[in-house]
Amino acid sequence: METKSIMFAVCDKNQEEIKATSLFISEFYNNKGKQPEIQCFDDTDKIIDAFRRQNGYVAVFMGMNSMDEVDTAWILRNIAPRCRLVIMSPCGDYSLEGYRLEAFDYWLKPLDVERFNKTLERLEAHV
Repeated sequence: METKSIMFAVCDKNQEEIKATSLFISEFYNNKGKQPEIQCFDDTDKIIDAFRRQNGYVAVFMGMNSMDEVDTAWILRNIAPRCRLVIMSPCGDYSLEGYRLEAFDYWLKPLDVERFNKTLERLEAHV
């Protein structure tokens, strides 16, 4: 029986944040003997297009730095209402929007590996 790939999307305008987030996800699942599928986006239009074409994402890790990303999160929520949204922000300015979006988690940057792993454990329990 073939194991279904666990699909994640990572979206942030900062390439270093994308790399760090992807690495955390990969290491977490590789330690469990699983291979996640991670698609990375540094442009909000590209992630919207990807979600319209492919609706199998388990979670999206969304960098939240401006209202542009908030608007994108709402669009993604409408396209894929069951997808878990994890917001990553340098400040708490978007926490109310995260609540309204029913975000699975809201992190303040910089990312913390221990907190990241706890969120991934919770995500696994909901898949």
